[in-house]
Parts: sequence; structure tokens; C-alpha cells
Amino acid sequence: MIDLRSDTVTRPTPAMRRAMAEAEVGDDVWGEDPTVRELEEETAGLLGKEAALYVPSGHMANQLGLYVSTRSGEEVWAHEHHHLIGDEQGATAVLSRALPRLYSDGTAPPEELLESWIAGRGDIHRAEPALVWLENTFTGRVVPLAEQRRVTGFAHRHGLRAHLDGARLWNAAAALGAEPSEVADGFDTVSVCFSKGLGAPVGSALAGDADTVLRARRGRKMLGAGMRQAGIIAAGALYALRHHRERMVQDHERAAELARLVTELSGLDARARTNMVLVQAPAGQGARYAEAFARHGVAGLGIGDAVRLVVHLETTDRDVEEAARKVAKAAVEL
Repeated sequence: MIDLRSDTVTRPTPAMRRAMAEAEVGDDVWGEDPTVRELEEETAGLLGKEAALYVPSGHMANQLGLYVSTRSGEEVWAHEHHHLIGDEQGATAVLSRALPRLYSDGTAPPEELLESWIAGRGDIHRAEPALVWLENTFTGRVVPLAEQRRVTGFAHRHGLRAHLDGARLWNAAAALGAEPSEVADGFDTVSVCFSKGLGAPVGSALAGDADTVLRARRGRKMLGAGMRQAGIIAAGALYALRHHRERMVQDHERAAELARLVTELSGLDARARTNMVLVQAPAGQGARYAEAFARHGVAGLGIGDAVRLVVHLETTDRDVEEAARKVAKAAVEL
């Protein structure tokens, strides 16, 4: 089976395992794990922020980003398909008790929509806006930096904070030929993932100014995620950060080739977005198409009207060719 469900299915490389086995550790709840501290400092530096906090998952990094920037009953403005909304079990309402206000088109809210939403501020009948949320990459698509700056500029002019779900920020930076700090610029908080694209086994981080990250650290402890000798897993993330960012353009190139071959061999409409390929299916048939692909040896994720195939650290050129041939065989029976 060629597993292209996600870039989170990768296993640590031998070199990464050695780094983890040899990691210097301490009690991170007391701030005494040197490897965790090194990871946090390096992550903050790459993102151009004062500080960062290592957490077990991207879900937690996002929820802490929400927690530090909103109060109960305040609004967060986001896309209806952001991870915050559809993939975190309603934690927005449960943990921070924030009210999502959603837009549905594009990768960033248009200016006229932002203006109409802010116009109702101060109305005693409605929730007060507090936070604007973006995601880059967004379902594999790169959000232009100019679009990000437009939205963060609007937020700050009106006293709102801005968060970037940068789970695959490393892919966005690679695709743009930009530094991670350029992608993170203008956001009060940024979440990044070490297991998506980079190939680490565990962990994400939330970055921002020192006071915000200190509050997030307390929030992490409140959620029961204070970790002891976490340097063992942080070492995997640190290794990935140092050794796997430069090679991410290879994933993008392989994704583009996979999309080309799938379209050529199967006749299906396949389009590459950074390290993702979306194979179009009839309305609501994504899951059925994914099942057919799996029967022929390619594991993908059926999402609505498409099957998502994600190229990752363990995907080879041969895998790309084989996967395309297998999808073509599956297409015959669809």
C-alpha cells in the first residue's frame, strides 16, 4: 500500500532516531529540559517571534492561540473550512467559549466583508470581535503574503489580534521561496507543526511575544499537557527543523508530477497544491473514490468532492509512478 493519506504518516529516519536516543533531557514542567528549550528558541527565531512553546499537537497549538487572544463570548473570524472549525471537535466553543464568525470563499476574507463585520462593533446585541484567523497553507494552497498583510493590517487597525494556523507554514515558505519569518510576519500568534511535512513523530509549537507565550504555557499546563523529559521527542522535531526544511521542494515537485500522471493515465482531474494532490470526484463521492483507490493499493483521504493525496518524506519517485498507475486502474471501475 502506498500511503498518501497525510504527511503525518511518516516514521522517524535513522538519523532522527539517533538524535532522539541521545537527547539531553530534564523536567520541562520546571523549564529544565535543554532540548525543548533549544527547539523553542530556534522555532521562535525562525518565525521572527520572541518566544515559542512546544506542545503535543497542532490542535493544542491552535486552541492555545485562541485561548490567549479571546475572552469568553468574543468572536473569532475564520473560514468555514479552517482546521479550527471542522477538525478540532468544537473545542473553540468548549475551551475558550469563543463564537466563530465564518466566511466561505477564498483563502482570506475580502476587504468589504471585513468592513461590514467591523461596522457592527459595539452593538450590545452581538458578540465583540477579538481575533482574525488565517491558515497557510490552506488545503495545500499558498496564501499570498500580500493577502495576509492586508488582513493582519486590518485587524491591528481595529484593535483585533491575528493568528496564523501555520501547520504547513514550512510548505508555504518553500513554495514562496521566502523565510518562515516572512510568512509569520504581522501575526500575534503562529502555530506550526513538526510532523506535517517535516517528518517528526510528535509535536507542534505556538509562537508569539514573551507575555503571550507565558500565558499559553499556563494554558498548556491547565490542559494537562505539561511534559517531563520531553527532550526525547523534541529532539526529533529539532532534527526535522534543521535537516528536512530544505528538501520540502522535492515533495512539491513530486506532487506536481503525481497530478500530471494521474490526469494523463486515468483521465481524472488531478491538481497539485504544494505537497497535496486533489483528485476530483463527483459531488459527495470523494469517500467512494478513496475506497476504490485503496482497493488498488493507494491510500488517500476522501474529502467531499475529492480525494486528497499527500506527498511526504517517505514518498519516492517510484511511489509517484506506481500510485498514478494504481489510480488509473481504480478509475476503470468508477
